[in-house]
Amino acid sequence: MDLSKLPQLEGWIRAGEAFDPRTFLQSTATVGEAAAMSMLFWPEFTEYRNGVFLGFLFERRGVDVWFDELKGDASAVEDVVNHVHLWDVFAPKSEAEYAVLAELAPRIATMWRAALKSAFPTRDFVVSVADASEDYGPTISIRSA
Repeated sequence: MDLSKLPQLEGWIRAGEAFDPRTFLQSTATVGEAAAMSMLFWPEFTEYRNGVFLGFLFERRGVDVWFDELKGDASAVEDVVNHVHLWDVFAPKSEAEYAVLAELAPRIATMWRAALKSAFPTRDFVVSVADASEDYGPTISIRSA
C-alpha cells in the first residue's frame, strides 16, 4: 500500500525508509479513534434468526422488516444488512485516499474473516469486497455460506 501520496502522512514518510505508524498515530490519533476503528476492523457479531450480523449494523426492528420482505431467508437478509461502504466511513478527499481505501478494503475483509472464524469456528462465511466499479466505492460484505 503506497501511503506516500496521502497528505496526512506528508513529512512522516522518508524516502527509502519503512513507515513506522506508531509515531504518526501517537501524534495524530486518539484512543477513542483507535477503539472505534478496532470495532470496524475486528467487529463483534450478533446471531439472530439463524443469521449472523455485524454488531454495529444490527438493529432488530430493521432486520425483522428484511426477514419479512425476504420471506425468512437469513442469507438474503445478511446480504442486505452486512455491508460497509468505506466511502461512508472515511470520506476520502483526494485521489490518493480513494486509492488507499481500495487497497484497505481487502485487508479489512481478511480481518473480518478471522473475526468470524474466531467467533464461529464451525460455521462458514463468505466475505466479499467490491471495488468502486462494482458498488458505491470499496464495499465489504459478509453472509453465511
